[in-house]
Amino acid sequence: MAAGAAAMTSMNSAPRRPFIVLRELITGKHKIAPGSIGVFLDNDQTRGRILDLPSRPEVSLRKNAVHSLGRRDSSFLYGIGSLPRRLNLFSNEKLFASVCRLQINDVVRVRYQGCAAVGVVTTIWELSSKSGTCELTKLLIEVQLLDGECSENTTPQLKIDASEILTVSSSVQRHLQCRDNENRPDEKDIHSVLEDNFKDPPPIRECDALVKIIGQCNGIQGHYNSCYLDTTLFSLFTFSSVLDYILRSPDVCDAKVQRILREDIVNPLRRTGFVHAENVMKLRKLLRCDSFVKEEKDPEEFLSALLHEVLAVEPLLKIRCNGKIQESNIYQIIVEKDGTLKVPSVQTLMERSFQSYEALKFDQVPSCLILQMPRYGKKYKMFPYIFPSLELDVTNMLYIRSHVCCLCLSPADYECVQCVADPLTTDGHIRQFCQFCERQVHSHKPMSDHKPTMLATHTGASTARHKLELLGVLCIKTNHFVSFVKYGPGKNSWVFFNSMSGKIGTGIGGNVPTVRACPQIGDYLSMSEEEFGAIDFTKMDPLSKRFFSDIYMCIYQSPESTRQCF
Repeated sequence: MAAGAAAMTSMNSAPRRPFIVLRELITGKHKIAPGSIGVFLDNDQTRGRILDLPSRPEVSLRKNAVHSLGRRDSSFLYGIGSLPRRLNLFSNEKLFASVCRLQINDVVRVRYQGCAAVGVVTTIWELSSKSGTCELTKLLIEVQLLDGECSENTTPQLKIDASEILTVSSSVQRHLQCRDNENRPDEKDIHSVLEDNFKDPPPIRECDALVKIIGQCNGIQGHYNSCYLDTTLFSLFTFSSVLDYILRSPDVCDAKVQRILREDIVNPLRRTGFVHAENVMKLRKLLRCDSFVKEEKDPEEFLSALLHEVLAVEPLLKIRCNGKIQESNIYQIIVEKDGTLKVPSVQTLMERSFQSYEALKFDQVPSCLILQMPRYGKKYKMFPYIFPSLELDVTNMLYIRSHVCCLCLSPADYECVQCVADPLTTDGHIRQFCQFCERQVHSHKPMSDHKPTMLATHTGASTARHKLELLGVLCIKTNHFVSFVKYGPGKNSWVFFNSMSGKIGTGIGGNVPTVRACPQIGDYLSMSEEEFGAIDFTKMDPLSKRFFSDIYMCIYQSPESTRQCF
């Protein structure tokens, strides 16, 4: 007798099995709508309590009108306030199964402000609702939208029910581990991988970009204020070879830094489309200043440390000013405030900047030109919008060398690379001669086998235009750098990169890097300056507005570099 009572008590205290109503039930004075959630009151599942009605009535059930649920499944459905939306989710078997398996760090596409947005699940929390002796919880979900998914200054944390979810993908954490394991091969594959590693992969081609680099957990993973470095390296090396010479140059001062840059960052980025934050941290620790490990920095500080102080490679720029050559890796555009310039182009800003200094010229055509826009600090912008010119014509910014005979100082007609240059009489390392002196010099037997070449006339030289092509744009907002990079010759071949678009933890490896296609950038850049100036910027999509309003730095490269990559 006592044993029977104990068994009865145990059965009454056990959690009751939930169900969902599939067809309308009319029982007594109660009308139960489809989508209602209840719990069975007996093992035969003929009676149940309806939890959605205020009185929580006990009703008779028809087996073909209800469907039994697991407790986690029912909790996700119970958290949805709308019965039709609850039933719609349950009817979508594939999506409902994905929702029921939802975990922290899963990537989801959700409804947000009338559109679909991508985010990472940060919390699954429950609201308790007691009904008599049974208890059924409501499960709700917190989602951190990834950067670029909304127009707000900060990415919002959404609290939603399961009906707001459109799709579920695998956990970011699991995906990051898989991406990291791509660079950690099994022992049986080590020989083939080592062989591949001896071959430095070329920049990602336009035809491969959408498959290899687009998506969450792609690009360079950020950590601890590294966005200034992540965006700079991504922009310079993912789709371009313009600076590849520094990856293999035997003349660098720090071969260890060069090796880490090449083997731990650039090669994995091009080979797999992903670089773990640990790889980047190796580089940060070797930049000869502890502040690069933790503190916020600017791209120009990083480039100066890497190229000038650590690697000590040849500067990217040589600029003549008042007869003297100054070397630098970045050119800061400095112009006076002009109220007539509403949306200036980079071409206009560069021309004005060079005109403001007497005799300021590029000593030679730069293969890579990195321009810092006229803004001071992270907040003050001289212009609310800047139009990055797709082509930058530097012809009128070049120093024109006068061709003078190194012997008689008459106008030169020939030059000879085989003759030893005299730095006192020549501008550069090549000897130049007038026609008479060239004959005299090369009539001597030791020089008779030289092959001088005729110099181009000034008239002929002036017809050739020297243009650079836009490679990337770095933008800053609220102390965070992102970049837009052109990945091919196609007009719409543009991507947006953010090394910290979402967060799944606090330690190294806890940020979600994201690369998104943004073809609309190409449509805007193909406009004339007049057409673009007439645009209503309030109607521009968030990413495009970010591109034109938060511009911090532009990167241009020579057309030869573009042809080699694309």
